[in-house]
Amino acid sequence: MSDVANDSVLVRRELETPAQMPDPVRTEEDKCVWTTIFPLLHQIWTSHRDYLHDEFVTGLERLNLTADRIPQLSDLNRGLSEIGWTAAYVDGVVEDRIYHQMCAERVFPVARGIRRMRDLKHSAAPDFVHDVLGHLPMLFSADYRSLNVAWAHKGLTVQPSSLDKAISMALDALTEEHQKENPDPLAIKSKTTLLRSLHDHAGASPSRAARLARFYVWSIEFGITARDGGGFRIGASASLSSPEEFMRIVNGGVKLAPFRKYAITTPVDYTVVQNTMFIADDFAEYQQVLNEL
Repeated sequence: MSDVANDSVLVRRELETPAQMPDPVRTEEDKCVWTTIFPLLHQIWTSHRDYLHDEFVTGLERLNLTADRIPQLSDLNRGLSEIGWTAAYVDGVVEDRIYHQMCAERVFPVARGIRRMRDLKHSAAPDFVHDVLGHLPMLFSADYRSLNVAWAHKGLTVQPSSLDKAISMALDALTEEHQKENPDPLAIKSKTTLLRSLHDHAGASPSRAARLARFYVWSIEFGITARDGGGFRIGASASLSSPEEFMRIVNGGVKLAPFRKYAITTPVDYTVVQNTMFIADDFAEYQQVLNEL
């Protein structure tokens, strides 16, 4: 049996648990966050329509999301069924291998947890808002879907190095500190320093696993593409689901560097709002860069 076939079997085994996870019982804070952030983001998106991909707008419409009710998994899958994808709940940070496997099988992992009110405008960790309002609408773009699947299959062919694992653990620890009820500023500073030190150790020659991870972050999570006639479009989940980050981009508060030249050599700390992002001509450029990894 080929590696790809083996991976497909593994995907189905891993998905037995996530696919069966029930809709969580939502707290009053969860409901308040949703009924606040959805209209806030919708107003921002409407006011800056030229910065959105048409497929993102189409996806929002087809998912039929409303501000007055947190969607359940069955609601999301009803919309995603049109494009041959499904969503499955996960809790916490998903291990890279499982994430690759799920996306390769066209199953998108959706975090059950919702950010706190204090993190309304920017969440240090991916959450239900990030996944549902950032990722899922963009899946209605054929180019975006293709990129996710191609990246996932590549990811299944690599093994992270010991340094990659150390970086992942350091980033997880930093994220967990940000998510605490009372984050410790000194602990955040210390864990940020450790993460940066590990990235520095990786230097200008990161492993293939690290290059693929950076590709995903700077294209799918924080990606920006040029718009015909000038300007750009935001098609990345982290930026689309963060009012603070989205507005910083459209207001010129973020430096845009060429994707092909700099993205793969640049590490990321996604727990903070980004100061620099990378712009590609289009999704074809993303695909070309991915083909080279």
